Amino acid sequence: MGQIQTVLFDLGNVLAAIDFQEFWRTLGLRLPEEIAPFADGYTLWTRRYETGTISTSEYLSGLQSVFGHRFHVDQLEQAFANIIEEPLDGMFDIVKDVSLAHRTALVSNTNEIHYKLSLKKFDVLGVLQKHYLSYRLHVMKPARGLYEGIIKDQKIDPSEMLFVDDLVINIEGARAAGMQAIQFENPAQLEVALKTLGVLV
Repeated sequence: MGQIQTVLFDLGNVLAAIDFQEFWRTLGLRLPEEIAPFADGYTLWTRRYETGTISTSEYLSGLQSVFGHRFHVDQLEQAFANIIEEPLDGMFDIVKDVSLAHRTALVSNTNEIHYKLSLKKFDVLGVLQKHYLSYRLHVMKPARGLYEGIIKDQKIDPSEMLFVDDLVINIEGARAAGMQAIQFENPAQLEVALKTLGVLV
């Protein structure tokens, strides 16, 4: 294993709490049978949006069509924005401490609406030196191309990068690309893991 030079942090449920169900609740849809007719269309349009193949206006228009124009564009945008909740307690301090001696970066499957909102809500994003975003890179975790793009940009051996994510599939993708990785559970667990690896003292 190489000595860690760069630490890569996921956004959702690592740096900040997110709740995908809040989209549906905001629209007044709570029961599985209420959501089911729209779920596939929502997922399809959201994936296109988060890989940057469509604009925000195209995405919202697409959602309108999924719901049969039942909701106004502004309602859909607000419901989608409500997925982004609050920063996770303790993560700002951890990222700040890691950044004192290491390069740090954000690696997120995200989109223009969520990213712009996150920049306003989460001070921790200002500490991270680079932001690798799926909608700008046109590829999403856990696709190998995303990790390879980061490796090329960082210009170091992948074993010198540490990837932190809450989803095992994304952790496996990072490891397959040669990176070290920690599956995030909570800030206390991450702090212990970072100390074990010598990233924090």
